[in-house]
Formats: sequence, structure tokens, C-alpha cells
Amino acid sequence: MEIDVPISVAYDCYSDREAIPRWMPFISTVKILEDKPDLSRWSLKYKAFGRDIELSWLARNMQPTPNQKIHWRSLEGLPNRGAVRFYPKGPSSCLVELTVSYEVPPILSPVASALQPFLENLLGRGLERFAMFARTYKADSPV
Repeated sequence: MEIDVPISVAYDCYSDREAIPRWMPFISTVKILEDKPDLSRWSLKYKAFGRDIELSWLARNMQPTPNQKIHWRSLEGLPNRGAVRFYPKGPSSCLVELTVSYEVPPILSPVASALQPFLENLLGRGLERFAMFARTYKADSPV
């Protein structure tokens, strides 16, 4: 998704893991571990497919590449991994690309075939909200 903020603003905004629930509403909480800032505990709560879905995991942020890539993998809980890549489009905009891989949790096995398009839509809407959040983040940050 193209976002109308400089790449450094988008990167800084996405790096603020504890703010992610503000623009990715199905993520209920993200808490960075005080003694290990590369680890964070995530909680997901969402109603879909006629079920109340609650999942959690502990994730390790891998070594980031500033203004280019943030990536992670889960260590326990819901098995998942992913990356967010940032590509410059000019001085005041960038492309943000999100990729996620995961194992289908047992509670969702009966609807596994519908899960991928559902999640792609959900994550796409989250990126749209991220674009709005990043513009606000930019406006709120010191120049």
C-alpha cells in the first residue's frame, strides 16, 4: 500500500509495537517485555465465522533494517512470522508491504479454506488504517 508520509515516519510508526492495536483493531494488546525489549506478547480477539476467536503469542523482533524492514517470528503460542518492508516512492511517500505466514489454529480448522481471503481483507483494511494513523503520527511528531 502506498502511504503519504516519508519512509522514516512510516518505519517509526510501525516500529511502535504497542500502538499497533490503535490501527489493527483485531489485535487487542501488544506488550513489550520490560527486561527483553526485542520480545513482545500479543493478544488477538475477533468475532468471525460465528466464533469468538482469542489467540496469543510471544514474538521476537528480529534485527531490523532501519527504514527498510521490520520482521518477527513467534516463539510460543500461535505459530506465525512476518515482515513489513518499506520502499521509498519520493520524499513524502512510501510503499509499505506486509507479509505474514501462520499455522491455522485448531479452532479455525473447519473454515481453513475461507481463512486466507478473510485475513488478506482484514490485513488490507488494517494497512488502510495504518496509512491514516501514520499521517496523524507525522502531524503529532516534532519536526
